[in-house]
Amino acid sequence: MGPVALDGIELERLSMRYALALLLALVLPSSLLAQEFFVDVKVQAPQVQTNDRQVFTNLESSLRNFVNQQAWTQVSFEEKEKLRGSMVFTISDYEPGTGLMKGNMQCQFARPVYMTDYQSPSLFFQDGDISFTYRSNEVLDFSPGRHSNNLTSIVAFYCYVALGLDAASFSTQQNNYFSQAQIVAANAASAGAGGGWDRFTSSRNRFWLIEDLTNPANTDFLTAWYDYHRKGMDRMYDPKQQMAAKEAIATALLSLKAIHTRQPNIFVLRWFFDTKTDEIQQVYGDGPRYQNEELITALKAMDATNASKYLNMGR
Repeated sequence: MGPVALDGIELERLSMRYALALLLALVLPSSLLAQEFFVDVKVQAPQVQTNDRQVFTNLESSLRNFVNQQAWTQVSFEEKEKLRGSMVFTISDYEPGTGLMKGNMQCQFARPVYMTDYQSPSLFFQDGDISFTYRSNEVLDFSPGRHSNNLTSIVAFYCYVALGLDAASFSTQQNNYFSQAQIVAANAASAGAGGGWDRFTSSRNRFWLIEDLTNPANTDFLTAWYDYHRKGMDRMYDPKQQMAAKEAIATALLSLKAIHTRQPNIFVLRWFFDTKTDEIQQVYGDGPRYQNEELITALKAMDATNASKYLNMGR
């Protein structure tokens, strides 16, 4: 099956979008270009004993502005095209004297589905190795080419990964957002910024997240990612196409078996199913009945943690 054809209106809209993006890139500084995210940011520190709790409120506000008001690309996003998501920082240790904070972060992102109000989850990840320094009213500085602050590097990394996953779900052509995330990760690792950037401290961290996405051995994953969304989810709006959409999603999921056979514990499949399990159940639980025993068997093997959820799928 070839790429899904865009109708004339969508082609015209996309052409105008990228033409306008090129024009804006030529005449405007990047700080004035349209923003790409609508992300809710929360900072909580329920176990931290301190009189200076305002610092967490200030951090939350600064991070929300940093993510949502910065121009991360030179592409103009319409309001309905913005990536939705959330970042929840849970601070477990805080040193007021130095501003050092440690804890974890849960991030979620989603991409809009064509002709619907539904947001398809694109990344769900619990990052358990967060450490950075922050003082109230500190300006959050970030430059893609250098590591200056672990806080902004961590947040920028996930923003670039989310942009890369969004772009990869709409086109099979390479995008530079994964490369940007890789640069951020490499610079942070070179600066000794913490374990989350290191390949040896964990097999499920920032290093392996971007390593798996950019490793040529895993190109089948990005092909499946595109097919799942563009040939599948973006056709679910039309009752006449729903069965074909379910078949396309099943084909995409089954294609992941090759990666699982080669490397059963690869991180890219773990976060994929953490992100997509509930959606997969929803796809095959609603609309025209689609039953595929091969798919159920494959999902139970690839996503053993959630195997019980697939038992009655499509029945």
